Amino acid sequence: MAIIIHTDNPDLLLDKIYEAIDTKKAEKWVRTTDGRLTYGTLLWRNEAFFKPQIWVDENQLRFGLIKRKDRKHITSRLYTAFHSKLIEMLLTRFDGDFRSVTATATKAEPDAF
Repeated sequence: MAIIIHTDNPDLLLDKIYEAIDTKKAEKWVRTTDGRLTYGTLLWRNEAFFKPQIWVDENQLRFGLIKRKDRKHITSRLYTAFHSKLIEMLLTRFDGDFRSVTATATKAEPDAF
């Protein structure tokens, strides 16, 4: 259930995403001290996290979904909310910085749940 972004500059795109979050331009997203992202509304904050990974050889920036430690499973509702909101933010703010974005329907690198 990863998000895979095809881009010529995965490092630069990740930096831009972090900057938008840090300057509150990427509404409702929060970055943790270790670089993970969580959706910041009261309903979803810290329910799950996206861990970014740069795949240089494939020109990809990937976000793997990580469940909260006390959760047994990732529900479809949680998966859908996090994936749709991250893709919405990417398309709204960074559509000129990548060629395509894919949300996998099954576990893929770097998912950790």
